[in-house]
Amino acid sequence: MMTIPRFHSNSSWLALCGLLGLLAPASGEGDSVVRFANGDRLSGSVESLTTERLVWNSPILEMPTTLRLDQVLDVTLPSEIPEFEAGHEATLTLTNGDTVRGQVASVTDDVIQLDTWFAGRLEFRRLMVKSLEISERPDLLYRGPNGLAEWTQSNEDPAAWTFQSGALRSNAEGSIGREVDLADECSIAFDVSWRGMLKLNVIFFSDDVKNRNPENGYELVFVRNTVHLRKSGNHNWLGQTSDAGELRENEKARIEIRASLKTGMIAFFVDDRIVDVWTDPELAGATFGKGLQFVSQDSSPVRISVIEVATWDGVLDVMPEPRGARRQLNQFRQFGMRGAELAPPEPPKPEEEGRMVLRNGDSLKGEVLSITDGFITVKTEYSEVKLPVARLRNITLKTVDLEEPKRMSGDVRAWFADGSSMVFRLDEVNEDTLVGYSQTFGTSEFKTTAFSRIEFNIYSLDMEEIRSGEAW
Repeated sequence: MMTIPRFHSNSSWLALCGLLGLLAPASGEGDSVVRFANGDRLSGSVESLTTERLVWNSPILEMPTTLRLDQVLDVTLPSEIPEFEAGHEATLTLTNGDTVRGQVASVTDDVIQLDTWFAGRLEFRRLMVKSLEISERPDLLYRGPNGLAEWTQSNEDPAAWTFQSGALRSNAEGSIGREVDLADECSIAFDVSWRGMLKLNVIFFSDDVKNRNPENGYELVFVRNTVHLRKSGNHNWLGQTSDAGELRENEKARIEIRASLKTGMIAFFVDDRIVDVWTDPELAGATFGKGLQFVSQDSSPVRISVIEVATWDGVLDVMPEPRGARRQLNQFRQFGMRGAELAPPEPPKPEEEGRMVLRNGDSLKGEVLSITDGFITVKTEYSEVKLPVARLRNITLKTVDLEEPKRMSGDVRAWFADGSSMVFRLDEVNEDTLVGYSQTFGTSEFKTTAFSRIEFNIYSLDMEEIRSGEAW
């Protein structure tokens, strides 16, 4: 019978961490990666997990080793999303910052029920839900990134990008890409964060992901808040916009590109706001590939995460504001009242309580009576209306005094393969499931194969400092 060494003293633990720091591969590649409080990391696999101990198996260790969780920063795990059918995807944002994805089962004044693929039906207390957004759920072609191995770096810059904590991170000028089998009409969305100024190229429908200047495809070029669109392999610019003020004012954004090879239309979104639409007048006869590439323009760090590529029906349900109005708004943002006689833009009117926005821009005011089989029934002033949940952009919740869940000893922050994140107290670890408790949703059982990462010691100031600064 194999004896597993157990480390109880701080000196023994630090000695082990020092040894791991010498032996662990620099890339951190492997099925799983455990990271420690001193910054060391070790690839391998989870042998077992309890609420206090992690037994880790690694090729560089003689035998599985028991590690104390109070010295573990996080564990990255291989995860997968099973195939399932759903007409919509709902995103719940909780008061503690968590976001949970699933399908709306019911909404009342007290609770919101969400059907999830990783824990079945979860019931959230209304007092701890900030918002409920709805989106269509098209056929997903790719969701990641899931590791460096599934991506190809350009021949010119073979090590410009690394993979860390579920994100691609650039450390030098260079390209990273992969074949995604892009549909002729598709949506490409991703989270991006940067320092100082965003300098990034995104190439889609590429025919050579090993080359940062492929002969075919489309290329979005980001320089601060100015975005250019051109054909790859030449300098035929199809358009540009300086209306993405979010890229100047922040250092992170959600980018979405909707592209159609049938019509030549390319729509550009920032943080769910449509910024501009361009059309390629020379689409006929053009050759395109199936590749997606991210190209860092210099050594300024860029992080790419939560990449989602899906089919698209080719129809835009919203259009950008008129260019004159957008130009005036951007001038006011940049210069205020200096050098331009501009009136400040009127703040958007708040949505009336109980009013829901539809995907075509219409709105509907009423009381939600039921949600069944993907259809919502709303009692309006005139009659009851029944429509698919997927046609909504949001479900306006009744105004309440929000509360945050209490912090508890043993809380972990779990990340799932679809980008959901949840904080809960880790109560029990079984062979195929973890059991957790939170004031937000009570006690629930989660499939272990659903986790992409689990963070420990999430209220430790020292470890949070490591986590917040690790990207750069």
